[in-house]
Amino acid sequence: MIGCGAGRRGGDAPFLSGGSGCIDGRMFRMRRSSETSRHAGATRSSGLTTRHIGNRRHACWWEPIHDPGFVLDPVPYDWDLDRNAGPYRRFVPASALKERITPGDTLEIRDAAFRECDFQGVFEGDPIIMFERCRFVRCDLAYSTWRRCHFKDCTFEHCSISLAAFEGCELRGCSWTNIGLSSRTELLRTFISNPGELIAASTSGRDPDRPTLEHRMHQWFRLKGTRAHFLRTVMLSHATTGDEHTYYETVRLHELQRSSARVAQDAYDLVFGSGRKRASAVPAMLLHAFNHGIMRCLGSLNAWGESAGRPLVALLACWGAFGLAYSRAWFANPVAAPWQKSFDITLLVGYGNQVVAKDPALTMVQDAHVLVAIVIYSVFFATVISKLSRTR
Repeated sequence: MIGCGAGRRGGDAPFLSGGSGCIDGRMFRMRRSSETSRHAGATRSSGLTTRHIGNRRHACWWEPIHDPGFVLDPVPYDWDLDRNAGPYRRFVPASALKERITPGDTLEIRDAAFRECDFQGVFEGDPIIMFERCRFVRCDLAYSTWRRCHFKDCTFEHCSISLAAFEGCELRGCSWTNIGLSSRTELLRTFISNPGELIAASTSGRDPDRPTLEHRMHQWFRLKGTRAHFLRTVMLSHATTGDEHTYYETVRLHELQRSSARVAQDAYDLVFGSGRKRASAVPAMLLHAFNHGIMRCLGSLNAWGESAGRPLVALLACWGAFGLAYSRAWFANPVAAPWQKSFDITLLVGYGNQVVAKDPALTMVQDAHVLVAIVIYSVFFATVISKLSRTR
C-alpha cells in the first residue's frame, strides 16, 4: 500500500517462501572484483533509465541472499503498489520512487511485501518516507542509501544490509531473521529500537566448497568481530539520536560483543594458529575472558552508565552484607560494634583504626570490604562525571 490513508490493496504476485535455496550468511570481506561487476545492462521503465550493479546473489556465499541460480526480472520496478501487493524478484530503483514523492508530504507505504528484490539508489524522503508493517524477504539493500526513511513494525527475513547506508532514519519495532551485515554498513543519525535483536539475527554462511572445521570456526569468529564493529557504528549513531535507555543498551551490547569477539579469535588461533600465535593464544584467551567477566560485572553495577543510583544501592548492600559478616562470623577478636565498623569501612573513614594485627581472618575480611567499597565508589563517581560531562 502506498499513499496517505489508503486502504489495503490486493495482490497478484505469488508468495514463494524458501524457494531460492539460499545459504544463510553475511558479509565479512569485500570482494571488489565481484562486488563492482556490472550486469543487467541499461533498462528503461516509465521513461527512466536505470542500471543494476553488482552480482552479489551469485558470488557472495556468506550472505543470506546467496542463490547461484537466481534470475532477476530485467524490468525495473515502478513502485506502483496499487495493482499488486508488492514486487517479486525485481530490481527496485530509487529513481522510480522519486516520481511519487510530493515535496512537503509524507509518503506512506503500508502492508507491502518485497520478495527477493534488489534495492539500489538513493531513497530520500521529503520530508520522510514511511514504511509501516512492510515485509522484506530475501532482499538485498547493498548499494542503497536511505535518507529520512522510517521503518515501523516491518519484518526483515533473510535480508542483507551490507554496503547499505542509513542517514536520519528510524527503525522501530522491526523484527529480524537471518540478517547479513558488514563493517561497511553505514549509520548516521539513525535510530534502531532493538539493536540486540538485530545483532542476534545476524548470520554468516559458509563456502560450500570448503566443508572444513577450520572454515566454520573462521566464519564464527569473523561473525563476532563484525558484530562488534557494527555495534560500534550503532553506538556512535545512538549517541546523538534516540533515547538514553537504548543508547546505554547499545553500549552494553558493544562492550560484551567486543570482548567476546576477542575470546573467539583466541580460540581460533589456539586450534588453527601457527606456532607462536598458538602459544600466545592461551594467556590471551584467559586475559580476554577475565576482561569479559569484569566488564559484565561492573557494567551491571551502573546499568552500563545509565544509572547512578545502582552504585548507591550497592554501597548499602555492601554495608549490610559485611555488617552481618562482622556480627555473625567467628573471629579471634570479637567485633564489639559490627555495624559501626561496617559503616566506617564502607565510607572509607578511619580504616586504619580498624586494623587488628593479631587476627588475620578479620584483617582479610576487612581488606576485601575496602576493595569492594573502592570499586563501587569508582564506578559511582565515574558514572556521575560521565553523565554530567557527556554531550548528547
